Amino acid sequence: MNLLEVKDLRKTFTLHLRGGLQLAVLRNISFSVAAGECVALVGPSGAGKSTLLRTIYGNYRAESGSVTVMHDGELVDLTRVPPQQLLVIRRHSIAYVSQFLRVIPRVSTRAIVASVLKDQGVRSPDADARAESILLTLNLPLRLHGLPPATFSGGEQQRVNLARALVTDHPVLLLDEPTASLDAENAAVVLSLIQDAKRAGRAIISIFHDPDMTVRVADRQIPITSLTENDR
Repeated sequence: MNLLEVKDLRKTFTLHLRGGLQLAVLRNISFSVAAGECVALVGPSGAGKSTLLRTIYGNYRAESGSVTVMHDGELVDLTRVPPQQLLVIRRHSIAYVSQFLRVIPRVSTRAIVASVLKDQGVRSPDADARAESILLTLNLPLRLHGLPPATFSGGEQQRVNLARALVTDHPVLLLDEPTASLDAENAAVVLSLIQDAKRAGRAIISIFHDPDMTVRVADRQIPITSLTENDR
């Protein structure tokens, strides 16, 4: 069963400070991702891989086309829903791990991760316990859980970002270079967690900076450059 379907997706940026120059980034992109499948987006830097993830998630508005996600037992087009409904769908059905951690300052790492579960209605003690467990699995020691992540290293912040997505059971996961700042040991932990998510039936779209990681975890590769009908 497909949990996410992208059809004829297009995205163009207008550079207003360059006289309204139109920069076409995504053209007529179509694919689907089934439950338990990991699809890797591959292509050169600047091809639009991260833009595609952001457009799927709704951070960027699609110029045309559709992005349908399984939510509450039915496919919902994220390009057509009002903002408040999009927030509900994000809360329960689609999670996104960006390359950089952006969170409210001066909030503890444990609270940042637990808040995702609390937004879903999980009781505070259970949410805190699950947050602590996933942080420990990601090799973030207990002494850091009560601290805000602003002073953490890049790799530690990336693991906090991953914990926020992996602590829940969102059916769809979008991962933008989830191991880019990690050493081999911690990258292996993330690989194992992605495999666990696949076995649990989650649909994953990811960008990996390491080709070996792509081969090890992805069921299919989608070359972004081959999905454009014309050269940009």
